[in-house]
Amino acid sequence: MPRACDSCEHYKPVGWDEDKHCPFKARYASSPTPTRTPYGRCDLHGAEVFATEICNSHEPEPFVHLVDVTNRPEPRTAIQEILL
Repeated sequence: MPRACDSCEHYKPVGWDEDKHCPFKARYASSPTPTRTPYGRCDLHGAEVFATEICNSHEPEPFVHLVDVTNRPEPRTAIQEILL
């Protein structure tokens, strides 16, 4: 799984939403480009986040092999990281 919200213990999936930075590829060459990305609620930050976001408070689910990915250009909502 990607090292992003999707594989974090704090993330709870909600649904899909329109996303101008959708990272998914079209299934077939003739398919339209995907525009929707899964999103959910982060219990740690108390905010809605896209499943493809990355934060410094990531706590992976147990027994999950993580793959590093690049972060999104902008988040779903601004999140203040814990400084201490």
